[in-house]
Amino acid sequence: MLLTLAAGATDAIAFLGLGGVFTANMTGNLILFALAGREDWVLHALRSGLACAGFCVGLLVGFTMPGRREGKALWPPAVVRLLWADLALQIAFLSGWALSGGAPGPAVILALIGAGSCAMGMQAAAARRVNLAGITATFVTGTLTALFETSASGWSTDNRRRAAIVVALVLGALCASLLLRLAPPWAGVAAPVFTLLALVVVHPYVRRGVGRSRD
Repeated sequence: MLLTLAAGATDAIAFLGLGGVFTANMTGNLILFALAGREDWVLHALRSGLACAGFCVGLLVGFTMPGRREGKALWPPAVVRLLWADLALQIAFLSGWALSGGAPGPAVILALIGAGSCAMGMQAAAARRVNLAGITATFVTGTLTALFETSASGWSTDNRRRAAIVVALVLGALCASLLLRLAPPWAGVAAPVFTLLALVVVHPYVRRGVGRSRD
């Protein structure tokens, strides 16, 4: 949930402050890239294309990082290292956003899109490597579909988790959008704070062998 809050916050800032793109929702970016009839399409295509490329780089880093079979912990050390890298990029995003006073210029916008989307790609890879009930931590279309698919058989623990993830994405976006309205230079602080809290929460479970094996 904390990671999904971070994804919602990052997407809200990207859409409202970086020219109407997403850093976590690649389905939206692919559609935006193809809207050839819109005004300033080349600029929008460049930004949405950069977001997709950054996300793919983050995925590549996440899935090629060594340690896919580190013990039986639900949160393997390799996944935690990946989340620390994710946090570092989010802090870089926050720094660039704050230094620009919450109103970045064209070049800074491109840099922030690259950093934010790469961070979300790493986060998506981390969630995939944990593989908990098909839940992702960057987009919720699949989670929402799974929620309704399985709800006919009752509200299991997995269904409650899926519902919480959907709510978390909305709350993360709401949090960042309110910060963007009330204190623009600090709107970027929400995502790294949520990610840091997630790392604090999972720390006790990293080497304890808690959870089910992925093998």
